Amino acid sequence: MTRGAAARDGGFALVAALTALLLFALMAYTVLAADQGATAGAQAQMQRARLEAAADGALATAIAGLGASDARRWAIGGRPRDVEIDGVQTTIVIEDERGKVPLNRLQPTQARRLLQAAGVAGPRLDALTDSLLSWQDGFSRDHNATLLDYAADDVRPRGALFVTVGELAAVKGMTPALLDRLAPVLTVFPGNGAFMPQAASPLALAAMTETGAEGPDAIIRARELAGQRAKLDTATESYVGRVVTVHVTARAPGGGALDRSAVVELTGNAHRPFWVRATD
Repeated sequence: MTRGAAARDGGFALVAALTALLLFALMAYTVLAADQGATAGAQAQMQRARLEAAADGALATAIAGLGASDARRWAIGGRPRDVEIDGVQTTIVIEDERGKVPLNRLQPTQARRLLQAAGVAGPRLDALTDSLLSWQDGFSRDHNATLLDYAADDVRPRGALFVTVGELAAVKGMTPALLDRLAPVLTVFPGNGAFMPQAASPLALAAMTETGAEGPDAIIRARELAGQRAKLDTATESYVGRVVTVHVTARAPGGGALDRSAVVELTGNAHRPFWVRATD
């Protein structure tokens, strides 16, 4: 073998060796990356499980506080409460459903005021108001969407009361943006008693009061919600038959959050102090 041939053979061997090393390094990196990915996935699952447990614990804490029979009883509609559950910070907000617009009890004038206060106007206001009311009772009105209008979207109007607030999305003319604005002030669980203005938002007041969004009640309530005055403390009132929504946000120390909510009816019965009407 000549010196040149030997050098070529040595060069080929070096290339082969480097290629083998490169392939080995690539395989090792792939295995390591897969292990790290699996570890990261497991850690994410553990963090979510921890947040879920903390959120559920906060819900239980709030419901127990509402069901207390002494001075420790939590107020409905109070300001947000921060509660630590097993090292996780949670924020609890309790909403009185009597301060929301009762979707299934809306009178035509109230439905129109609600949509108008939410920014709907002109012919769309006429059509959406009539379509909302017709969805509930099945009666035909001057401007409501017809069965043929709904058939184009493969939707059949219920002709009965709304089961959930989210069902509004199926009403002809409703948009996601409008529903996002309306949903927080609506309820299908009003509970016992009349609408409670002092627990309502300005948009709810606009629908449920004749003075609307520009009335004194709405203005005062907007100021309260802005922190200019403490919200009404209803801890001294009877909770029997009251329905509330408990919202919980659990936050991980290193970032990330999880939301939980439950609609709860308070019974006043010591053996069964509450019913859970809905969860999210």
